[in-house]
Amino acid sequence: TPYGELECAEEHIEHLTEYAFVHATLLDRMFTARLTSSSGKKIFISHSSKDKRVATWLSVDLANRGHDPWLDTWKIRAGESIPAKIGQAIEECEFLVLVLSTNSVASNWVEREWQAKYWKEVSEGGVQLIPILLDNCSIPTLLQTKKYADFRHSYNDGLENLLFAIAG
Repeated sequence: TPYGELECAEEHIEHLTEYAFVHATLLDRMFTARLTSSSGKKIFISHSSKDKRVATWLSVDLANRGHDPWLDTWKIRAGESIPAKIGQAIEECEFLVLVLSTNSVASNWVEREWQAKYWKEVSEGGVQLIPILLDNCSIPTLLQTKKYADFRHSYNDGLENLLFAIAG
């Protein structure tokens, strides 16, 4: 019936309007997080490029909580040396958050990043490397004794666990 089609179209427009609002709000949060300097903890986000979306939103949430996340797409400018910038960031960060996923476990680049911080943690003591579990994957042997923030079932619960670990 024409009335049913009109009702369906109005509902569709409502959903699209809500989606546009949420999308604009999230983009605004990302823009603000990327350009705002903070006095919180310096946090390097180690992740596979295949997990970029999660790493980006994690960075946004950390920045909105007052921390200074280091994300390659935010901090490396065209023409700069990628390995040099990453090495400097790992050296200077207070925490390295390792996004553990099937993708990151298979990445030699990610392995080099977390191992650099792992050995610094071993030599200096304290917690400097915080793994977060994004999906069911094979956890590297050196990390199997570490507790991870579990993001598999609830992003919000995982984020709260991560923030608690960062707060010390």
